[in-house]
Amino acid sequence: MEKVLKIAKQYSITSNISLDLRNKIDGASMIAKILFEESTDINFFIGNAINPVHDDSNSHISYTIKLGIIRELEKILSDMGKNVKVSMC
Repeated sequence: MEKVLKIAKQYSITSNISLDLRNKIDGASMIAKILFEESTDINFFIGNAINPVHDDSNSHISYTIKLGIIRELEKILSDMGKNVKVSMC
């Protein structure tokens, strides 16, 4: 999702990045293309279960970071005119 957010930030500046996404087959590019070009309503369901892998002191992933990424995506997508809803499960 970090890569999707990076693409979203670029897209919000240029609004022309879709040309670069057209032939890419990596997951982040495919998700970004769907979110930017094909979606009108987007629902994010965020789980709050603790993943033991993320508890490792060497891991840089945390619930706060994940939620921050989703909140930034929510703002960018809303600015694009998308209806975005974030639900905590």
